[in-house]
Amino acid sequence: MFSEAVISKKKDQPLIIDEIEIPDPSSEQVVVAIYASGLCHSLLINLNRDPSMPELLGHEATGIIIKLGKSVKHVKEGDEVIITSLPYEANKNTQYAKWSTIKWRNKELKGINFTLSKHSIMHSQFVSKLDPRVDKYKTAILGCAGIAGYGTVQNLVNIQKDESVAIYGIGALGSLATNAAKNLGSNPIIAVDISEEKLKFSTEFGSTHKINAKVSDPVESIRDITDGAGCDYVFDMVGSELTQNQAILSSREGVSGFSEGGTTVFVGFPIKQYEFASRHIIMGQRKIIGSRLGNTIVKKDFPKFYDELVSGKFLLNKAVTSIFNFEESSKAINLLKNGEILGRAIVKM
Repeated sequence: MFSEAVISKKKDQPLIIDEIEIPDPSSEQVVVAIYASGLCHSLLINLNRDPSMPELLGHEATGIIIKLGKSVKHVKEGDEVIITSLPYEANKNTQYAKWSTIKWRNKELKGINFTLSKHSIMHSQFVSKLDPRVDKYKTAILGCAGIAGYGTVQNLVNIQKDESVAIYGIGALGSLATNAAKNLGSNPIIAVDISEEKLKFSTEFGSTHKINAKVSDPVESIRDITDGAGCDYVFDMVGSELTQNQAILSSREGVSGFSEGGTTVFVGFPIKQYEFASRHIIMGQRKIIGSRLGNTIVKKDFPKFYDELVSGKFLLNKAVTSIFNFEESSKAINLLKNGEILGRAIVKM
């Protein structure tokens, strides 16, 4: 079948919207007509490198199954689904990150779970049924931003009431992490960013304090807010060398022979390997945890997320601050590059 997709041909060149040819699905694959795709900040990592071949973009979306292979059992044709980068039901032997071959201008392109397109083909493990109670467009961001932000705080750590939290980077991930921390009874909840607009945005999700890292040292400011202690939990949603180190130093320092230190969770994806404050980790008895999409188990966790979304506890829809049509994809990505998307943008097909 023929469809249209956004294609990145070369670094620093304009993106292309063009016709692609999608093959029939293999026994384990599905073809999805996309409703909407989220624009994750990690897109910029893809666009800041020269791909070995033209690249298909995106990895979080909603849509409807229009074709599927004979071995696919958990969804059927006509089911509305959500697309994420995690398997629906996996074990240690599950092989789902498999390439599909797409044709473009008589050339072969490779795609795994590309979503910035009107149709996509992928392994069926990337899709699960969408709850009919939720917004079928805005829920597109659950597949990455939702689980990386909200899911990380809910699933990866065990925050107790009145434990302190700091969050570096208030985009969609940071705002939804703030939302989850509030739901768990954290206090204080400290938002750190370099944008006053984003810091103000964080208050809609539950932040109690705001720190502009352009104006003041966030590590010192967090210590002031927490009476010199540092935070019990610190989440870095940015993934830069600076914010990773600041996040470590913002966590509570343990006392030898008496108490453990705080926990720092790295969520934002770094563009390269960094050095960080290893002595402060050891001497402060601090802990670091890496979060790959919030340790989410789709089959178990998504029903809970849908219930909390419907009840109003999970403010996923509020994190969608910009909506574009498919023809505006390049404009949307340029705004993302320039830091002009407040929360998360979606592209409707």
